Amino acid sequence: MKATDTSSNEAAPAAALAEVSWQPSALGHAMSALTAACGLASGAAPSPGAPPDGDPTAWIEAYAGCMGVEAEAVQSSFADLPRAIASLGPSLVRLDHGYLAVVSAGRRGLTVLTPALTRARIPLEVVRRALSAHLEDRPASHVDKWLAAAQIPPRRAARARAELLAQLVADRPIGGMWLLRPDPGSSFRRLLSMRGALRRGALFLAAAAAQIALGVLAWWLIGAGALDGAVQPGWLLAWVLLSLSAILVQLFASWTGGLLTIDVAALLKQRLLCGALRLDPAAIRARGSGELLAMVSESEAVETAGLGGALGAVVALVQLASAALVLSAGAGGGLHVALLAGWTASVALLARRFARRRAAWTRERFAITSGFVENVVGHRTRVAQEAPHLHHVEEDAVLERYHAASRAMDRVGDLLASLPARGWLALGLLGLVPAVLAGVSVGPLVVATGGILQAQAAFATLATSLGALLSAAVSWRSIARLFAAAEAREPPGIPQAVLGRPAASDVVLEARGVSFRYGGERAEPVLRDCGLVLAKGDRLLLEGRSGGGKSTLAAVLSGLHAPSSGLVLLRGLDRRTLGGAAWRSRVASAPQFHDNHVLSGTLAFNLLMGRAWPASPEDRREAELVCRKLGLGPLLDRMPSGLDQVVGETGWQLSHGERSRLFLARALLQRADAVILDESFGALDPLTARDCVGAVLERAPALVVIAHP
Repeated sequence: MKATDTSSNEAAPAAALAEVSWQPSALGHAMSALTAACGLASGAAPSPGAPPDGDPTAWIEAYAGCMGVEAEAVQSSFADLPRAIASLGPSLVRLDHGYLAVVSAGRRGLTVLTPALTRARIPLEVVRRALSAHLEDRPASHVDKWLAAAQIPPRRAARARAELLAQLVADRPIGGMWLLRPDPGSSFRRLLSMRGALRRGALFLAAAAAQIALGVLAWWLIGAGALDGAVQPGWLLAWVLLSLSAILVQLFASWTGGLLTIDVAALLKQRLLCGALRLDPAAIRARGSGELLAMVSESEAVETAGLGGALGAVVALVQLASAALVLSAGAGGGLHVALLAGWTASVALLARRFARRRAAWTRERFAITSGFVENVVGHRTRVAQEAPHLHHVEEDAVLERYHAASRAMDRVGDLLASLPARGWLALGLLGLVPAVLAGVSVGPLVVATGGILQAQAAFATLATSLGALLSAAVSWRSIARLFAAAEAREPPGIPQAVLGRPAASDVVLEARGVSFRYGGERAEPVLRDCGLVLAKGDRLLLEGRSGGGKSTLAAVLSGLHAPSSGLVLLRGLDRRTLGGAAWRSRVASAPQFHDNHVLSGTLAFNLLMGRAWPASPEDRREAELVCRKLGLGPLLDRMPSGLDQVVGETGWQLSHGERSRLFLARALLQRADAVILDESFGALDPLTARDCVGAVLERAPALVVIAHP
């Protein structure tokens, strides 16, 4: 589809933008058409209509989620706006005339998708002016007065005016931009294709093959002349040109391979992070912190060693294929080709043996890492409960097994590093013996020798690359679960339900015949045939013995777990219809203390995580009001930066009771339809607990409180 250039319309930019803009009522159609045009989503969700008045960020993010796409609001300062606009695409840009559906961006301008589903090109300056006009218009009159008073010549006035305006509003934020990107858990091949990695991979492979072909051709020319006894100047010049071309192609292959490595590594990191965030919380708790730390280290091994080793192995295999062609034309002929194939198979068997030794070594290293972290975490308990003479028995046994696995792996690793190239050189020279005894001429012997040396260089490269590649393959087994977990995308919901207004029914939450079990169908149910009805204004106290399933029920009601059987409804809609994210936004939960966390960031960020960020002044005022009602006023007064004070592990340390009240405030500030509090008042003294209960009763539309009798 050819893009229409609208740069001729710069004299009337407003009219040009109006022609290519989508009206707010058609924003859903614009997003569907844009994602389809850019290949971001395989299908479009039904349009839910126009976004609400005001900030459409939540609407855009929710509808993008329904289509299997991520939307991220982008904000830029006035000074950085040109750079931000040049990096847009695919994206949405909100202007006074409507919305631009940006397909791509570049130096020549933005390529946008029009309501007629054609493409048009808009100059960057036109878009920049439209986004920043509201900032420039107010000070513009003052600047014009200053320029007139200073009697600036007309030929310099325009530039001076632009510079002054830029200085006055340089730090002012400008929003109204949303980047669209595919979900990190979608098809990895599709992500590679959209990133251009598959095209770069093909270029790298072609460049590697071309480099090897140029090298072989160059040495064939010089060798043919040398064997004839006279090297013509023309042949020598051709050899020089071919050698220089091979060097240039090699540089291009290295550059392309570097870009390919960066692209694949970036996508792999996004995929693994997405998988870590989508892992089931129960599965995370079942793994120790040491095992999780080991998984992180293995992901680094895959990125650093695996990608480089894969590229090196590809080059080595191409070089081996070319060596086989050269050997087939040499004195050894079919014998040399058979020897090369057999030696390659032997190297493959040696590599397989190394992979097994590496896997055994990795298991022992995992055991050391996991045991060390767990022992550090539980050091005090271990010192108090374990006899002193037993403190190091387990560690000594683990270290002995690790040492044995290391020696076994190193022995095979030394063979893999040295034997392929040296062994092939000896075997290839032995393959020349029949030809020499048969009195073959010098020419075929030279060709065969060149093929042997070329294969030796390939085996040397392959040995180095195989070591790194096999190590990464073993590491991959540890993180494959994270990679696969990214595909476990929770139900996005139906757009009309996610973005529509909740039903007018007084019943907020309803559970019918709910059962839940950890660990599959064969496990004993934690919940069995539970029922609950929570209406607007209800205050429900749930008591029971420890381990009775109270927290599990809270997790099911808040959307953290899907019930094994039964039905849970929120305003008459189930989780699949409403979507996981929309469900959790409408049911606020404050889990038990050990399942709740203070993140390293400002106090305002920790309080307003359930709302849009950056927080608006109104949200900040409401957060401070809630904090003071919960008795956190003295804390705010002590903090030098108030709500902007950094808290968490590296910031201001909060007491147990202050953290509990922060969790309460976080749940109340989410503006949810229902609030579930799991033992949230246990760390508070009676007077503080009474004040907090009063604040919760005042603000929670519907409330479930879990406590011990």
